[in-house]
Amino acid sequence: MIQGGDGGMEYAMCTLITGERKYGSLMGVTAHEMAHTWFQFLLASNEAKHEWMDEGFTSYISSMAEDEISGSNEANPVAGSYRGYYYLVNSGKEQPQTTHADRYNENTPYSIAAYSKGAVFLSQLGYVIGKENLDKTLKKYFDDFAFKHPTPNDIKRTAEKVSGMQLDWYLMDWTQTTNTIDYEIVNVEASDDGKTSITLSRNGLMPMPIDLYVTSSTGQESYYLPLRMMRAEKPNPTPAITRKQLEDWPWTHPTYTFTIDTPYNSISKVEIDPTKLMADVKQENNVWEKK
Repeated sequence: MIQGGDGGMEYAMCTLITGERKYGSLMGVTAHEMAHTWFQFLLASNEAKHEWMDEGFTSYISSMAEDEISGSNEANPVAGSYRGYYYLVNSGKEQPQTTHADRYNENTPYSIAAYSKGAVFLSQLGYVIGKENLDKTLKKYFDDFAFKHPTPNDIKRTAEKVSGMQLDWYLMDWTQTTNTIDYEIVNVEASDDGKTSITLSRNGLMPMPIDLYVTSSTGQESYYLPLRMMRAEKPNPTPAITRKQLEDWPWTHPTYTFTIDTPYNSISKVEIDPTKLMADVKQENNVWEKK
């Protein structure tokens, strides 16, 4: 680590960082530039064609490392990257991540697509396949592709081998389009048999599996709606909470209605993905609370 330059810059055998920073800023830039040892130098992806595999993956692992070392224990250490991605979506200036680094209209869409959206790619992949599978994926990815110049398909195939899922849809929608995720709890009502009927809607063009949690007078339970084209299911992310797996949701169907045994009168809250690891661009419609 060498004090110099005009911010932070990684090189294969040394890293330049500016001094005279506050501690948090110094720690952040140091962690990020050191993380480049893995992404990009030892894996050596093409930074011009796949800049998000460099800066995004580096942002993800450095954020996780900073949280671990500082003892912050944040619920989502990558939350800042999610905020950056939402800002980009709302700006109306987003371009697909497959855009060559020199072909962005402005610097900000490039920066957010590379750093923030790239980090969310991994964090959200953990939501899709499970955090333990994501950790295994990253280690296998390094073991299999160090010094081999991996492409986006390589990280996708590694995740498929670890998880047993089909993930073409995830790589395609997230990196090759600007499609967004927006799920909504449309209706929660009593059914004729004393149970509760719940209807969800996919308003965004990008499909996702759904973790849904129901809070009632008897406690909390979760419901898992796999995406049919995944061809597999992830482990229960909250083992302390009973999970019921429902039928797969085909991406061709914009709505999904199911019935749960919990009586309507006892339910106080229904929520899609309380972890907010799924990058839903309109989260206010992810929660239903009885008034």
